[in-house]
Amino acid sequence: MTYPSYISLKIVAIIIGLLAIAGHLPPALAPGRFGPLLRALPRNYPLGVVLMLAATIWFTTLTGLMDLGEISNVRVQLMAVWAVAGVLVVIFVPGFLAARGLGCLLLLAAALVIDAAFLVDTPARYVMTLLAYYWVIAGMVLVYSPHLWRDAIQYVTQTPQRLRLFSWPGVVFGVVLIALGLFVYP
Repeated sequence: MTYPSYISLKIVAIIIGLLAIAGHLPPALAPGRFGPLLRALPRNYPLGVVLMLAATIWFTTLTGLMDLGEISNVRVQLMAVWAVAGVLVVIFVPGFLAARGLGCLLLLAAALVIDAAFLVDTPARYVMTLLAYYWVIAGMVLVYSPHLWRDAIQYVTQTPQRLRLFSWPGVVFGVVLIALGLFVYP
């Protein structure tokens, strides 16, 4: 396991459910106001800097805490390489930086979800496991083809009705995750 055992699936599901509701409810209720904001999201450089640096800090910290096996003796050098690489990406890869930063965070969050679901004895854990693997695929696509996210956002925000239609399932999924966290997961 990469993360400590005190990270429970219950808490992870509730937090992800709250984030899903927070991200999907505003566009579901006011699609006219949030459509332009969503269309500008993939190329939002300041947000991209925050997301990419957050991913860099998370990954560098994770490298410092996890068991690296045979390469543990070069831990400090690896942490330095990750930190410098994250800063260089922010400086030299400004295009679609928000999409790439989100992709990196999704990849890191997927490991957290998988670790939280590890050894939980309920079939409902597969909801979170499938979500984590979806995040892995989405994260990889966002990192290597961020223009696809831009195109998807353009499609979804083409009309307010379409944005509303695509937002409500996210709200419902957030409610389901909260219910699983409160009533099913130990």
